[in-house]
Amino acid sequence: MKQLRIGYQSLSPDLSHPGDRRRVVFWAKHRGHKIITDLAEPVDIYLLSEKADFGLFPKSANGKPIIFDLVDAYLAKERPTKDWFRGASKVITGQLSGAPKPFTKFVQNLCRDSSAVICSSPEQRETILPFSKNVHVILDSHDELPMVQFAHREISTSPQILWEGLPATIGGLSQMAPLLQHINNMKNLELNCVTNVKYFQLLGRFFERDTASLLKRRLGSAFEYSRILPWNTENLISTAMKSSCAVIPIDLAGPIQNLKPENRLLIMWRLGLPCLTSPSPAYTRTAAAAGTDTICRNPNDWQQKLELILSEPSIAEEIVTKGQNYLKEFHNTDVLLEKWDRVFNSVL
Repeated sequence: MKQLRIGYQSLSPDLSHPGDRRRVVFWAKHRGHKIITDLAEPVDIYLLSEKADFGLFPKSANGKPIIFDLVDAYLAKERPTKDWFRGASKVITGQLSGAPKPFTKFVQNLCRDSSAVICSSPEQRETILPFSKNVHVILDSHDELPMVQFAHREISTSPQILWEGLPATIGGLSQMAPLLQHINNMKNLELNCVTNVKYFQLLGRFFERDTASLLKRRLGSAFEYSRILPWNTENLISTAMKSSCAVIPIDLAGPIQNLKPENRLLIMWRLGLPCLTSPSPAYTRTAAAAGTDTICRNPNDWQQKLELILSEPSIAEEIVTKGQNYLKEFHNTDVLLEKWDRVFNSVL
């Protein structure tokens, strides 16, 4: 493949957003292609992030191929009123061009108009196939994070648990509140939340709020056993090194949350941590493929499996070993680069 000039409508102006640097920027650097964020410049191909103007862009691509990097499951079935409000709000605030309509209609139309669509899970791919036959599943690269060997930690009377994610996913932690209270009655437990300290309540740009207030609402009295650390790679790595276990509880009633990919689980394995998760399709599939008994389907599962990991280092080590073996085979640099190669070759 010749060196390409890729016109990229990015998630961040300086390409620092994880969704930029862990995806097409990662591939372009390895393969020697050039990312062009000034779309007035000549390019060979366009790649659109989820911040693109879905209503306008296909009309201004000048016949060049368009690849749509649709990371979130925006085609999951939402309540009609919520779907309409999201689409109309984005039009009113200037994020999308065209007449107001349900947000999924904008997404469907761009999928139809694109030469290829990238998504982040096989489950999400099924929602896109009715609108595009050229759909590719690619997870994020986590090469910026070290592969940490499991470290035997002494069985501590004050274990630390790691939760990492965006404030939008904090809702899942509410199901952990009774468990945190129960374990803290026996041990001085601390839940470390590596996340953004502020978030926007509406459309990712309006009504800024403190994440601590949101976390307190979700955890109730168990909030006193938690703390928030600002999200950056340094805090994530250092917190993982101090933690005994990671948890990813999800509000499975949310259609988009339910179809989230397995990126966060893979990161925890990479950082040397056993990780318990809710039974979302992606986590269930990945845990089965790796051979780890880490899916928690009810409060009893969460309690028993967390207590087992905290009290039996050999069980924790086995989970991490199986997880890292999975990463080495199915989520290594070469595998990801080849997947990106196939996307671009499919439209050139």
